[in-house]
Amino acid sequence: MNNPFLSHLIRPITTSAVRKVLLSAILAIGTAGSIHAQGQIGNGTIGGAGSGPYTYSLSFGDAAGATSPIGSVWYAWIPGQFFLPSVPTSALAPAGWTATIFSQSVQYVANSPANDIQPGQMLSGFGYQATFSPAQLAAAPNSAESVAYSGGLFSDAGNTFNVVVVPEPSTLALLIPGAIGLCLVARRKLRAV
Repeated sequence: MNNPFLSHLIRPITTSAVRKVLLSAILAIGTAGSIHAQGQIGNGTIGGAGSGPYTYSLSFGDAAGATSPIGSVWYAWIPGQFFLPSVPTSALAPAGWTATIFSQSVQYVANSPANDIQPGQMLSGFGYQATFSPAQLAAAPNSAESVAYSGGLFSDAGNTFNVVVVPEPSTLALLIPGAIGLCLVARRKLRAV
């Protein structure tokens, strides 16, 4: 444009319009994300013990802010990827649930909606046995990734979450006396000063 007066008027209008479109898009994306996040919000813990075969105990929960229960969990899996170091040798589930080994992952499904994990609740009793050690499991990339569904597997888009490793009781038994010993040494040094 050769007319400086017109180009000055058009530029702010265009910039303002672009800003409005971008702001609308950002708000739409944020709203879509919060709508998805209001379904099931899975979480979980795992602990391993033994000297081979190794026994792994799992607990799964649905966050208090969730708006739907968890009816199934596909552990150590996201679509198309299996994350355990090898195939488990056996799997178990609490009463009202079924465990199925599927390649290098485990599927846990509630037998009826009455057994679903409700928002704000945690359910233990899930587990599996495997030939890989807790150290090998920890070293396996993405082994903590899992997907929770509000009903059976693939009943909705699912919610991906990470299962948190809980230290073995023997590790905690070593950690507590060590921490107490460090506190006593620090206390003696402080008294000496």
